[in-house]
Amino acid sequence: MGQSLQAYTLGQRLKAIREANGLSQRELAKRAGVTNSSISMIEQGQVSPSVQSLEKVLAGIPMSLSHFFASVDGGADDVFFDQHNMVKHEKPYGFMQMIGENISRRNVTLKHFYFDPQTDTGETPMMSHFDQAGWVSQGDIQMTIGAKIKELSPGEGFYLAAYTPCRVKNLSALNSAQIIVATEVLAVP
Repeated sequence: MGQSLQAYTLGQRLKAIREANGLSQRELAKRAGVTNSSISMIEQGQVSPSVQSLEKVLAGIPMSLSHFFASVDGGADDVFFDQHNMVKHEKPYGFMQMIGENISRRNVTLKHFYFDPQTDTGETPMMSHFDQAGWVSQGDIQMTIGAKIKELSPGEGFYLAAYTPCRVKNLSALNSAQIIVATEVLAVP
């Protein structure tokens, strides 16, 4: 047999990435300037390519070597999160937590905003460099986006374009309010 687990894992990942990019083995080989059999043998774990060979193959996708290896081993990043491994950022209105805050090459963020009773984000509007979509999961809030103001209840949401000023206020004197916000971010090459 003689195939190493590392070569098999590398080959399986190459195949998954190739297929996700809609490339046949033949097309990837053509783009990378290698033979079809080279791609096939790597994907089947029959050979473990040198760094230079793998870099050449990945150029046909295109994908960097560092991104490929971060994907192969799952990186050192966590993939599951609970209250114990998410940093709690204290805010004047309560706190904010983000899933995957320390993940390298993060392309999306999911934030949990917790508002204490009768608190808000402050007189100075908040502003993001990225578009955001949000959903009220608990409580009633008043949302100001640009010049528009609306009261939102659980199950209702909003879309906030980049660089648009916004303000959030918890309307309840007794209960907390919570919002879940998703943001796409620019991938780090």
